Order: sequence, then C-alpha cells, then structure tokens
Amino acid sequence: MSKTVCKNENNRGKIQIMADIVDLCKAGIRKTHIMYKGNLSYEQINRYLYELLEKELITQNLDDGVLTYRATEKGRTFLQYYHMMLNILDENSMRVESPIAKLA
Repeated sequence: MSKTVCKNENNRGKIQIMADIVDLCKAGIRKTHIMYKGNLSYEQINRYLYELLEKELITQNLDDGVLTYRATEKGRTFLQYYHMMLNILDENSMRVESPIAKLA
C-alpha cells in the first residue's frame, strides 16, 4: 500500500469535519472553542462555519454579548443520518470477506 493511501486514511473529509462541527454546536459554543476542539485552523473554521450557516445546519446567536453557534433541527437531522451512514458502512465492512480469503 502506498504512503499516500495510508496518509489519506488518517485525514478527515469535508462531511466528517462538518458533522464534527455540528456535533460541537449542539449545546452552543464559541468559534474559538470549535476551532480548538475541532483541530481546525482559523481559515478552515471560517470556511466551514460559513457553509454550515448557508445550509442552515447551524445558527449564529448573540448570547450576553458573546457570539455562539448552535445546531439547528436540520443540523441535528444531518447528524442522525451521518451516524446511520457510518453504522451501515461499519456493518458492511464486517460482513465482507477479503478477496484473498475467498480464493483459499
């Protein structure tokens, strides 16, 4: 297996990062906390927050003069479907035998 393939397995994809951010926003959270807990750069967090706000998966609120982000109902539904998809993929990976085992 090439190093590139192994390296990419450790990187999160766009959907996973979006799901992580929406999950962090369930209880309401500030941008800097999302950035640190999500292990994202300032540029990344701005790009993802903008997209999640546009898709109405999170909302921006001003609570006591502090800007916070909260998951919307649509965002919570997105998380449910995301976790269902992960469960389905995990189930299928357990059932599938390797092609080498079938030859033996």
